Amino acid sequence: MSKSYSFEFLGTKEMFLNQLDKYPNNNQKFFYFDDYIVELSNGDIRFGVARGGHSGGYWFVPTITEIDGKTTFCGTIEYNDPYTSEKGIKKIVNKIEKVLLWIILIPIIIIVKVYLFFSWVVRKLFKRIKPKEESLEDRLYNLMENHLGCKRQ
Repeated sequence: MSKSYSFEFLGTKEMFLNQLDKYPNNNQKFFYFDDYIVELSNGDIRFGVARGGHSGGYWFVPTITEIDGKTTFCGTIEYNDPYTSEKGIKKIVNKIEKVLLWIILIPIIIIVKVYLFFSWVVRKLFKRIKPKEESLEDRLYNLMENHLGCKRQ
């Protein structure tokens, strides 16, 4: 079960949408800033939190509620899979291609794993601190609070 997130914007939905105008957009449908995307479609708003795969990604899909001049975004982070289901001979050909790709990739993966292991050993020997990677939650909070002026509830 997905974790639910809730954010509050001190203003109406229209004020929130007007705030997005300062960011580059594509025909008023997508707004781009830093590594984030805000998509407007049919009155709904989705927030692109992170890329995931060839053209898929992780999206914060909220239910929007306006009460007393405040807008609440409540929803979950969902993965948008760009691939569609395939049938017949095309599915078999794609499976064969995947198997052949794995046969080629396995030696490369082993080499990379060995390299990463030795890199880890060298880092431990020299006690270098590895920077912490941001989680999906951290990226969502950064987007909603620092870029879009919402407040965590």
